[in-house]
Parts: sequence; C-alpha cells; structure tokens
Amino acid sequence: MTTVGPTIVPHTSLPLSALGLPRFSALLSAIVLAAPCPSRTAAVEHVVLNQAGTPSQLSGQVLLEDQQGGLLLKTDEGAIWPIESQSITRRSSSDRPLVPLDKEQLAERLLDELGPGFQVHDSKHYVVCFNTTRTYAKWTSSLLERLQKAFIAYWKKQGSDVHEPEAPLAVLIFANKASYVQHAKTELGPAAGSAIGYYSVKTNRIVMFDLTGMQSLRRQYSRRGSLHDITAMLSQPEAVPLVATIVHEATHQIAFNCGLQTRFSFPPVWLSEGLAVYFETPDLSSNRSWRANVGINYPRWDRFRQNVNNGRDKSLQSMVADDSQIRDPRTAVDAYAQAWAWNYYLIRFRRKEYTAYLKTLADKPLLIVDDEKTRLADFRKHFGDDLESIEAAFYKRMSKIE
Repeated sequence: MTTVGPTIVPHTSLPLSALGLPRFSALLSAIVLAAPCPSRTAAVEHVVLNQAGTPSQLSGQVLLEDQQGGLLLKTDEGAIWPIESQSITRRSSSDRPLVPLDKEQLAERLLDELGPGFQVHDSKHYVVCFNTTRTYAKWTSSLLERLQKAFIAYWKKQGSDVHEPEAPLAVLIFANKASYVQHAKTELGPAAGSAIGYYSVKTNRIVMFDLTGMQSLRRQYSRRGSLHDITAMLSQPEAVPLVATIVHEATHQIAFNCGLQTRFSFPPVWLSEGLAVYFETPDLSSNRSWRANVGINYPRWDRFRQNVNNGRDKSLQSMVADDSQIRDPRTAVDAYAQAWAWNYYLIRFRRKEYTAYLKTLADKPLLIVDDEKTRLADFRKHFGDDLESIEAAFYKRMSKIE
C-alpha cells in the first residue's frame, strides 16, 4: 500500500489550512483550500508553532504561502510541512539559504528522534535507522541502491531530466510489526496495522519493519541471522508481495527525489501508483530479490486479465478522469491491477509520449488538483484525442502477453 494525494475537487488550489497528510488510498482526506501565493524567498524561515497547546519550532524554506499566512515549509532533512496560519505564533527569517543535511547530520537527527535502541547504517544514497539486525539493514540498503541506480538509468535513457537525489534519503526499519504500527499510527491512523511499509510525501521517509520477523516467513528458521538466512526466508512464495511492497515504496521515494515527479503536485493516482507497481516486480531467484530488467508483474497481470474476462475492467476515460476506483478499498486491488496494465503498456509501447506526459505533470504548480476535464486534456495532449482507438490498441497488445 502507498501514500497518495487528496481526493479530487474542482480545478483549484489546495488551501494550506486544510491540507491533510496523504495516506493510503483507502484513507484519503477530503480537502478544501485557499489560493497559495508563490514563495518570496529561498532564505530559511523560523516558525514557532503552538498546536494543541504544545509549542514547537520548525525551520526551512517557504515553498508556498497562502492568503491567510499558512505555509508549505521544506526543512533541511527534506520534509515538507503544511502549517496552518492559526498555529503560527511567531516567524523570523535569516539570510542563509537552506542547506540539506548530510548523511552524518541526518543520522544524528534520526537517532535523536527515535531514541535508545536504534542504530544507523548508511550507504551511498540512504541513511537507514533501525533497531533490528545490521545485516537486515544492509540487505535493505543494498536492494534500494540497486533499484535507484536502475531506475534513474532507465529514465535517463528515455530522455527524462532525472538526477540522483540531492540529499540522503531516510529509511526507518523497526524490529517488529508492533513497534512499527505504534510509530506509523501518527501518519496512517487505523491503516497502520494493514500495511508492512509506506513512503510519506510529507516526511520524505520510507518506514517499514523487518520482514524476517514475520511468522509466515520463519517456518524453518528460528532467528534472524546472516544474509543467507535472510535470502532464504525472502525466497519463500509468501515473500513475493512483501518484497514487492518494499520496492514499491522505494520507487515512490526515488521518483519524488530524482525529478521525475514532484511532491505535493498531486499527479493522477493511477499513474503514480501504476509506475511504482511496474517497478515493484520481484525476482526471488535473484539474491537481491529484485532485478533491474523489469518484467511482467504476473500477480497484477493475472488480476487484470480476470477482470477483463469478467467485464470488471474500467474504461480508459474513467481511469484517467478521477481516482475514485483506486482510492476505494472495495475496488483498490482491481484498480491497482489496471493501473499496472496501463503503465506497462504506455511505458513499453508509447514510451516517448509517456515520458513527456510525466514531465507535464511534474511541472504543474504545487497544491493544484486538476478537475476531470484538465486530466483528460493532459492525457489527450500526449497520447491522442481518440481514447477508443487507444483502448483498442491497448487490449490488442495486452492480449498477446503470456
């Protein structure tokens, strides 16, 4: 499961005063906002807050400010905080620009936040804060490094203006599900218990727990241990969706930090989720449980094919126009399968148009939620006006997949 944007409202800017935290597709918050104004300076702003009687301070660059004085503030660790005007008690500015934390500084920040029992493992692009085994933390960072390298290389080859993340990316790994859920409840609410991990567009972190501690993966093993033990556990069939979830959430984090997508610009959920599902495809025959040469995601493909055969697939127009199907927990599994199928088709067979479409969406202003008319116009601009012909080509091509 993944984080997504707010529910669709008419083409308007999102009021900072009501900007809710993006949650899993089943738990989205409805939002109504006032028009934001562009940020006036790149200097660091210091904001003293009083929320529910608790004073606190945030410092960062103001990305947007609405007419009531609400802020969208980006901090030095890469978080983006929506701040309501009524919670601000004092503001001041400094002349210095915002400087992202380096790995050592980010590690120190995470350890201070999470407290005793946590350690840090860092790799080229990631800072992993964990209270499980260092072996598992290293395995995770190795998987994510391989994914990031392949992901960025892939989109560079397609002509996208992507780059390595400008700052280290944070990953939190809890030793067990109980401690993970306790932490995740702040962001996910009741959904925390139903997900094994998530990426937050607000904190810019991936949060998960050690999968090798799950009972379903420990039938023949009594402890966590070497890389061999981890690989053996995660090579069981039950591990397929679990590894896929790690890669899925990491894909979101990379896409929003390499220039392919823009946080708080709210791309269509079918596109954002379908892109992550495309790259999530696991390969448990690999010692890293994932390979760069992404193939067919057969669990999603099988679900999609069943829906087509049973007449449960949705039209291209309805999928592009709004996100209700993929946000509704009753239809989300089917919608994710359809999102995978369309992203697979467009990436493989309409690659140039797909890349340009991503660019159009990434360049949209922050906090703007497009209405159905605008979403359809953006799609038609890149893929053509005749949606029925596009659908016909799609089904013809997909019918040949084995």
